[in-house]
Amino acid sequence: MKIITTIFLILFCIVLFYCCVEYTRPENKAAITYAGTEKCQSCHAKEYNSYTGSDHFHAMDSALPRSVKGNFSNSFFVYDRDTSFFYQSDGRYYVRTRDSLGRRTEFMVSYTFGWKPLQQYLVRFEDGRIQALPFCWDTRTKEQGGQRWFHIYGKEKILPGDELFWTGTNQNWNNMCADCHTTNYFKNFDVTDNSFHSTWSESKVSCESCHGPASGHIAWSEKKDMSDSLKGFAINLSGKKTNWKFNTGKGIAYPDEIVENTTLIETCARCHARASRISDNYYHGQSFLQTHIPSVIDTANYYIDGQIKAEDYEYGSFLQSRMYAMGVTCINCHDAHSMQLKAPGNAVCASCHAPEKFDVEAHTFHQANSKGSQCVSCHMPTTTYMGIDDRLDHSIRIPRPDLSLALGTPNACNRCHKNETVSWAAKYFSQWYGHKLPANNTYGQLMHTLSKSSVESEAAFYSLLSSNTYPAIIKATALEQYSQFASPRNSELVKSYLQSNDPNLRLNALHAVSGLPAELILSLVIPLLNDPVLTVRTEAMNALAPLYAQLDGLNKQRFDQVLNEYLGIQRNICDRPEGFLNQGIVLTATGGVGEAEQLYLQGLKRFPKFIPLYANTADLYRSLGNETRSKEYLQAGLLLQPGNAMLHYSLGLWYVRSKDNKTAMRELQKAIQLNPSDASFVYAYAIGLYTKGDSQQAIHMMQAFLSKYGNNPLIINGLLSLYQDMKQTDKVDYYTELRKQVYGY
Repeated sequence: MKIITTIFLILFCIVLFYCCVEYTRPENKAAITYAGTEKCQSCHAKEYNSYTGSDHFHAMDSALPRSVKGNFSNSFFVYDRDTSFFYQSDGRYYVRTRDSLGRRTEFMVSYTFGWKPLQQYLVRFEDGRIQALPFCWDTRTKEQGGQRWFHIYGKEKILPGDELFWTGTNQNWNNMCADCHTTNYFKNFDVTDNSFHSTWSESKVSCESCHGPASGHIAWSEKKDMSDSLKGFAINLSGKKTNWKFNTGKGIAYPDEIVENTTLIETCARCHARASRISDNYYHGQSFLQTHIPSVIDTANYYIDGQIKAEDYEYGSFLQSRMYAMGVTCINCHDAHSMQLKAPGNAVCASCHAPEKFDVEAHTFHQANSKGSQCVSCHMPTTTYMGIDDRLDHSIRIPRPDLSLALGTPNACNRCHKNETVSWAAKYFSQWYGHKLPANNTYGQLMHTLSKSSVESEAAFYSLLSSNTYPAIIKATALEQYSQFASPRNSELVKSYLQSNDPNLRLNALHAVSGLPAELILSLVIPLLNDPVLTVRTEAMNALAPLYAQLDGLNKQRFDQVLNEYLGIQRNICDRPEGFLNQGIVLTATGGVGEAEQLYLQGLKRFPKFIPLYANTADLYRSLGNETRSKEYLQAGLLLQPGNAMLHYSLGLWYVRSKDNKTAMRELQKAIQLNPSDASFVYAYAIGLYTKGDSQQAIHMMQAFLSKYGNNPLIINGLLSLYQDMKQTDKVDYYTELRKQVYGY
């Protein structure tokens, strides 16, 4: 009976994924082609004229007088005591500046990049690379501080050889920028000769970037077959019509029915999300995760409550908002073609929020027409990126200065009232709005509790995942980052999210199953090898890779198919070192050690400064028993980066295996000095102390870690192990109970 139940569950999951996930593909791809923006003009003049004044139209262009805004009339700019020159010759634009070796060289500008509030410039190289120069032109007026050259990294010193130097990997247009500034882009990187053969239809974000290739629509326009509701396109961006009605008591418009226009949101997300693009094979209308892995709301890029911190674009923020939850889309506020707001200032908000209730001093507590009376000042505060580019936070949240002290987060009030304390802002906020705040915890409070690994954390994880109140993208973040809270009830929630209709939840639930028993991982994850969404099934493959030997015939065959898909993706990103690294990791896990070795060595040849390749190559040779070569690669990495804590840690473990405990402890101690918050370093050093007979110092060290950095499962388990070995049952009971209270197991 158990076998039958398991088989039924697997079949049910497969059917569910194919039925419930948006997964479209043109029936005849060869017949659908890109026609070009100019073909749209004759029938859609109004939309075309609006579009030609948009950021999309000016996203990129050839370097011509019509497009270049910077001063190339023999001007110059000094950066780090080095002068770069900008000039014209024979109708072309040039920059004389340092190359990758620090030599002063002349470069011809091939393309402009953007147009306001700044414009960058692109240089094409013979190997197909297109690189973004670091010197930007501030296109604002002089009165606004513009009409000047500035460096994209301000006063930060970026030298030749650095990955952030303008000729480096992280300034490469083909990989980092192109798909969002062109139409129908294919990167076409050739790993054999390390060159790009990139192609694109238009150097702009064209009509077809959003609507899809238009040849079918043009053919439809000749016959006007009204039985074709899509009019020759693959998608309909307008989606199902939503009827909005004002609730007079609340002064807010609500929809009769919440309509999720996923197609529109995810079409915009291709360029308005912080995400990694993994495939060029995009078909309009498919899930965003077919070609991209979106960033979760992690603390590297966002504050713990989801406010923007790094350059996050809009998608991750907007998915947190109540607007999105109610079915609001980008084009409810923005004109789809000009990209401008549909109404000026507060009027755009007044389309759904009654101005007599909200655009009054009784609500804003700021004088009418002042900055503080503007809806966006409080609900969409601005953060500046790229030196001068002000961007609004699209989570459209209630400002919470009352939570800033507890969470360590900014708030809209103190962004304006910079001379006042947070306590001052919290005092007035609580007086004015405290009685209106929801009773339940915000997801920021729950995520903060999770980050502290306190006795309340397991309950916070459960509250976050079990409630319909919190946004799916926040749940995805919790699933990715906090899998250690593996109580039975939380494990059941994780299992349920593996079957979610939301591919982002499925994707990140896969990150949360790694701590489960092998037999459970196999039964839960194998069905996702057939997931219709590329990022989900390749992540399922990665989750199963350590268990590859336990797969049976048919499942191993399907695994290999997905593995080949994944390796193809990684080969296409071998213009970056991660392409070599990722292939090596999965091949090592599945027994392809020889292939992994060659990939690591190729990667090191192409990217000799990428430290993770040294660490993984050393670990591969360790697994083969070749300790001499393992040490060579660890030491080679440390020559390049003497302050790398992980390499010192790995070298310490090498000396442990070589029975040189004195040197091992010295290397482990260096790792701790360089990164004292890494629990694995402290654990290894403490175990070394215990092995030497210094049990009290080992215990003191781990307890000090808990006191300073909070509870950590590795350290708690380490203390449990030591106390069990010392037969101190009272301490064993204490840490067993602590682990149960914090992590639920």
